[in-house]
Amino acid sequence: MTGSINKYWVKWTIACGAGELIGIGAAAGIWVLHSRFLGEPQTAGRRLLLIVIMMLAGIIEGSVTGAFQWAVLKIRFADIRARNWLFYTALGAAVAWLLGMLPSTFIPQDGGGMADIAGWQMILLSAALGIFLGALFGAAQWLELRKHTPDAIRWIPANLLAWMVGLAVIFAGAAIPGEETALFVTIIIGAVSGLLGGLSVGAVTGLFLIKLNPERG
Repeated sequence: MTGSINKYWVKWTIACGAGELIGIGAAAGIWVLHSRFLGEPQTAGRRLLLIVIMMLAGIIEGSVTGAFQWAVLKIRFADIRARNWLFYTALGAAVAWLLGMLPSTFIPQDGGGMADIAGWQMILLSAALGIFLGALFGAAQWLELRKHTPDAIRWIPANLLAWMVGLAVIFAGAAIPGEETALFVTIIIGAVSGLLGGLSVGAVTGLFLIKLNPERG
């Protein structure tokens, strides 16, 4: 990468990192506040409430990340509307949170389950989950990107690979805090994990983005 392409890749990577720094930090804060004040959900209704809350957190994450991404995207794809990109990004994030939350929320925690999975196993599982959720997330953004480039289909495998790495980084950070970790420390760890995960996602997707051929929709 040289010249303007290299600078564009750097801008995109930083934008993704900044978006996830704020977005994952906010989601981590919402998660911790829920756990501290409402405790572990024991009924189906409480579990559904948690999923809805985290879907709303996903909308926040997606909106923030989408805004940072759009600020860079519009340099090459001038016709992309902020409203459309934010909508599809928030939609993808909300659905990703929904599907990502289902296993950990409804798998029994006593007598085996998520609590008995080792840290390295959780990271591997999160990477596998990232493949699925990344493809879903990329498909959501593809709905808008396809209007502006004939190569938009590449955006799906780009996010598949990117979130395989990014989600593993985020989950690795999420495994650090314990029950006695201070609230602000947990949020900071979540934000830093989001930053590193976002930079990973930006670095990988950016390699695909710089090769997309702009075409007015």
